[in-house]
Amino acid sequence: MIIVGYSGIDNSVEFARNNPDLRPGEERMVQGLDSAATLVVDGKVIAAAEEERFCGQKHTGKFPSAAISFCLQEAGLSMNDIDFIAHGFNYRLAAPFYKKFDPAIYEHVYKPELQLRLCERSLGLRNAAERFISVGHHLAHAASAYFPSGYDKALCVVCDGMGELESFTAFEVDGGEFKKLAQVTIPNSIGILYSLVTRHLGFDFNADEYKLMGLAPYGDPVPFRQFFNDFVVLGEQGKFEIRYELLTKSDVRDAHFRDVLASFAEIISSPSDMDEMKQIHYDFAAAAQECVERVLLHAIGYWQQATGLKQFCMAGGVALNCTFNGKLIERNIFDRIYIQPAAGDDGTSLGAALFTANRKGEDVTASRKQQMPFYGPSSTHDEILRAVEKFRDKVIVTEFDSVEETACDAAEGVADDLVQAWFQGAMEFGPRALGNRTILANPASPDIKSRVNMIIKLREGFRPFAPAVNAEHAAKYFDIDIDATPFEYMLATCQVKPEWRDRLPGITHVDGSARVQTVFEHRNPGFYHLINEIGIRTGVYCTLNTSFNVMSQPMIALPDTAVETFLRVKIDRLYMGRVRLSKPEE
Repeated sequence: MIIVGYSGIDNSVEFARNNPDLRPGEERMVQGLDSAATLVVDGKVIAAAEEERFCGQKHTGKFPSAAISFCLQEAGLSMNDIDFIAHGFNYRLAAPFYKKFDPAIYEHVYKPELQLRLCERSLGLRNAAERFISVGHHLAHAASAYFPSGYDKALCVVCDGMGELESFTAFEVDGGEFKKLAQVTIPNSIGILYSLVTRHLGFDFNADEYKLMGLAPYGDPVPFRQFFNDFVVLGEQGKFEIRYELLTKSDVRDAHFRDVLASFAEIISSPSDMDEMKQIHYDFAAAAQECVERVLLHAIGYWQQATGLKQFCMAGGVALNCTFNGKLIERNIFDRIYIQPAAGDDGTSLGAALFTANRKGEDVTASRKQQMPFYGPSSTHDEILRAVEKFRDKVIVTEFDSVEETACDAAEGVADDLVQAWFQGAMEFGPRALGNRTILANPASPDIKSRVNMIIKLREGFRPFAPAVNAEHAAKYFDIDIDATPFEYMLATCQVKPEWRDRLPGITHVDGSARVQTVFEHRNPGFYHLINEIGIRTGVYCTLNTSFNVMSQPMIALPDTAVETFLRVKIDRLYMGRVRLSKPEE
């Protein structure tokens, strides 16, 4: 059986922009961003990719025509080979709410019939109504975490801004059957609250929440702890309530939460830019982060005790909060934890496809044995050479006999404090670069953090970088449980050991933490070999690892874009397959 899952809501942002009262940045306060596609054949994941990687528009919610085409091409299939196409939203049950409170957005954006027309128009899919399936948003998220986890019975939690109407859902899953234990609906959304603080501090709603997470360690939560404790109240049976009435008398169904943001401004002004960011702003960020941790530990802790389940999986945008994930691992209330690497809405394309396959009687156990998340585009040696040929007059090209030889050369560059891009194999699915679309640097270099942040990535200087470390060496540098799966996918923080903090300044955050990726040879042998060669030369089996892109650019999928970006910024070398590019001035 051939199933395509997809995410995103095509007209969501455009509809918002048609509002004449819209303020800058409010077009992102919508559902349906991060469109993506996943192909599942006979219960096995064949390919998955985000639409942004092809169109160049970060977080796009456009119908993922290019991503779907890529997935089908990977399997040598055509549109008409598809048995079912599954969407990671289902607004039928939420229709009464939207028809009452916002009928225009339901009619022009959310109505399921609109998706049928898109499938017919954009894909040329015949008989779309017979093949189209809507999967509830949180159900798709839950399926994306449960099926790849390898667990038979697990507690599964989804937490995000909102999906249809839900913001938090807990499931007990047994043998692929999802039993809903609890749900929290909007406006009670810890994800939206975190995004509102993100927006208030000058970053983009529904995009820059990871920046707030990086900012929080600079602050002290104490000055604003009572405010958030009063504002977000914990209840019985794992419940929580956001008490908007403390801040505003307006209808909290206002999609833009303007009165809430205005109330924030009465407490603490918004910085106009990073130069105006003061300690009080860091403290506000720290208190918001602490609030999220308090709520989630309360809710998840309750359902763990109520069910007695010792295996846990999680998805939804809030599951990308690495600081919280690290705290959850430290609590040690679960024997095993799996967090979907593509935890955002892109991952619902995977979940919708796997959920549909399971419901149609397919054996999806094969998905449990696969190596997330390398499902994206890859390039052959000939394709790389064709891309390089366009830039022959601007680069120096060196070809190696093997990827192993290439890794040795790249390791020499890291040891020499060069900043290098590493473009290998199939691209990662999800937001984290895990060794195939990566910028590498020496984590021991004193100025490497500012150099990569300011000059190469063109991003804010406060943001930390992650270390990728070969798993057997991780406990030497970090206080880490190397068996905790989230660390494989760079989804949790831990502490750098005190004696290594000054020796690894490039990856040690201001609070002594690091968002570690543990690299296993059987998971990614090429990247493992590279780090091993770095260790042989530097004595530290670790590299600074950040995604191969610059600010506002999606992670780079194709060799043409890789070369263009290499020439545009101050990266010293680019390695693609067995090819090294350097610049004449080197």
